[in-house]
Amino acid sequence: MKNEKLPIITGTLGTFIILSVLSILYLTSIISSIFYKSVLTGVIISLLNFIIGISSIKFSIKRSQKLFLIVLWGGLLIRLILILSIVVYVLIFLEITKAGFIFSVFFFYIFYLIVEIFYLNSRRINQFGGQ
Repeated sequence: MKNEKLPIITGTLGTFIILSVLSILYLTSIISSIFYKSVLTGVIISLLNFIIGISSIKFSIKRSQKLFLIVLWGGLLIRLILILSIVVYVLIFLEITKAGFIFSVFFFYIFYLIVEIFYLNSRRINQFGGQ
């Protein structure tokens, strides 16, 4: 049980550290407010995707293998479409730095995807005894 929470704690800590450094850079006027808001918006969108993903994994992990795969792959597709829709909306309607926003969405999407993979792996080890 303790092992399966480690990826989520590590992901949360990593996000907190990155956002803290970004906030310090903003408060010391090293980066502009538009860039800060752009990156922060990208982080929030990716975090929303991550929360939905972890919730779907927790929902389906103890269900049948067929339901688990449907929720995992179907959820991934739905989340990808949702993120794409939100990104297009933000790029069209909000005043942001496009490069900072797209980089932060891409970086944190990959980062949280890796955390989800480690979480799934740790759940598998706990559920099947390392087999």
